[in-house]
Amino acid sequence: MYQKPEQQPEVDGLGRLSDPQAEKDFQRAKLPHTRRRLRFVCAITALAYLGAAYADSLEISGPDLNLLLAARCLTALAGLVPFILTFREKTGSGDMGMAAGVYMAILMATESLELYLKADVFIMGGTPITAFIVLTFYLFQPPQIWQSIISGGLGSVAYLATLALFTDAPPGYVANSFLVFALANGFGLYFCIRFGAAQRREHVALTELKRKAETDALTGLLNRRRVTELCEREFEAAKRYGHPCSLLLMDIDHFKDVNDSSGHAAGDAVLVALSERISRILRVVDIFGRIGGEEFAILMPHATREQALSAAERIRKTVGDLPFEFDGVSLNVTISIGVSSLISEADTMDLLYRQADDALYAAKRCGRNGVHF
Repeated sequence: MYQKPEQQPEVDGLGRLSDPQAEKDFQRAKLPHTRRRLRFVCAITALAYLGAAYADSLEISGPDLNLLLAARCLTALAGLVPFILTFREKTGSGDMGMAAGVYMAILMATESLELYLKADVFIMGGTPITAFIVLTFYLFQPPQIWQSIISGGLGSVAYLATLALFTDAPPGYVANSFLVFALANGFGLYFCIRFGAAQRREHVALTELKRKAETDALTGLLNRRRVTELCEREFEAAKRYGHPCSLLLMDIDHFKDVNDSSGHAAGDAVLVALSERISRILRVVDIFGRIGGEEFAILMPHATREQALSAAERIRKTVGDLPFEFDGVSLNVTISIGVSSLISEADTMDLLYRQADDALYAAKRCGRNGVHF
């Protein structure tokens, strides 16, 4: 189909692509990496959290220990949810990010509960390990930022409030812990925004590079190489599964006369307008590309010869019945179309192309502005 060149989308203040569709495309492209990253962080944190139960048994006992063990088990189960979601193909990065955010919130709540239950044995000094947990989730979260901001920020506030209100920690230690959490959240947020923006710009650049390698610079249609690749793939699928497939080859009649009489700029304008006009009446599944100067090809999956001939006639009328305008001048343009279809299992893509090419020349010999098979 026709692909109109677009301006590169910008990145907003949170490191996301400002174009919603471009952001969705980025999330989809990064999905395999997101799954692996989230799977790793969920497994590591859940196992480490369960392993910390041994230290709990050395510091507290009785109902407090039972409550904390139950909270650790609940946290590990919460981590199991996003871990499982990473194996479901239908789960998007948004759902995984939400599940990871909930897991992080539960983990931070359990950290605050642990601090409360161990208030009598709490040892001041050093950096709270919880700050590293917050930073870990910023670094390993899926490329979604709000979940980390909400879970990390609120979790840090809950932990610091517990430290200040329910322990005997001196003000200096509370102030130092506040600074550590502020740095963890600040650095994590900065990393998410900057690294996320860099990833997105790289993705956009690579996507644009691929688009340029696969499309015709003038019309935005697929170029000859890409059309050939897609046609081969679709043709083999048609043979394998036994569904029809047809090829249309088109050539603009007397296109040289347009260039000679109105200039190459007019010829270029006709090529662009013709591409857009035809694209509007094609199906999404049709493969449409420019394969030469004024030559075009359309592969129509699941189209019989009769359906392809009907589509070709509709295309011919769409082009020929309405003149093209350039600098106030009306340019009457017609096209000739050759049609071929997959007939037997012995057919090849090369044979299909030769048959369509022969039909195209037959249409030109018959007076042009026609359809032949």
